[in-house]
Amino acid sequence: MIGFKVTINNREPVIITSNDVAYVIMNCNYSFGDNIYIGGTDTLSSLIWVDENLKLGDKVVIKVVEASKVSPAMKIICDKDELKIKYEQLKVELQEKGII
Repeated sequence: MIGFKVTINNREPVIITSNDVAYVIMNCNYSFGDNIYIGGTDTLSSLIWVDENLKLGDKVVIKVVEASKVSPAMKIICDKDELKIKYEQLKVELQEKGII
């Protein structure tokens, strides 16, 4: 699957991808400061790999890669209501098939 390999100041690279969407956002001259945000969405979750300020002289390298292994997300935010709906749908489907 296609993804991004992001290296900030020669630190360990962050490798990201998603079945839905993955993105890298960098802001400069933003009212809240200069920052980099690396995130995405995957089915019912929002994923955050990096959310930090940048300073003058920082080096950010973004490379498009074939991502077979993804870095663990720093934070995962789930929509519990949506997750419950999906659970109920799957439960009905499995009951109809006699699996549960």
